[in-house]
Amino acid sequence: MGFIIGAIKVIFLLGFLVFIHEGGHFAVAKLCKVKVREFSIGFGPKIFSKQGKETKYSIRAIPFGGYVDMLGEAEQVNEAGSFSEAKVSNRIAIVMAGAIVNIIFGLMIYFILMACSRSKWFYGNKTNDSRVFVRRYSVTSW
Repeated sequence: MGFIIGAIKVIFLLGFLVFIHEGGHFAVAKLCKVKVREFSIGFGPKIFSKQGKETKYSIRAIPFGGYVDMLGEAEQVNEAGSFSEAKVSNRIAIVMAGAIVNIIFGLMIYFILMACSRSKWFYGNKTNDSRVFVRRYSVTSW
């Protein structure tokens, strides 16, 4: 039973990380006024789908990936709001956004965990920083 619970936790964690990554692409595409046809978490058959004003939002069966389907991304479309008609700088920003958001999210989690931690590993031993304990014996020199 513990394995199944652990597997479910991993699946949800990976799904959340995919959501963060694809959310970066999605947000920057919207900021750059590129039309997003579909925002999907996972791949395979659809479990849930909802049509928004311009974008279809879906959750698929296998949460180990995702995608943001933008107008003009796979084919050349000469239409306002297409990825292929966006400025090169905007296209670069959209493509890089997923990785940048992952890095920012990782740093945020790291600093939140370290700020909440009261361990001597992070803050150091303020009173006598050179003292090391090995099996309850004080080691003051090498």
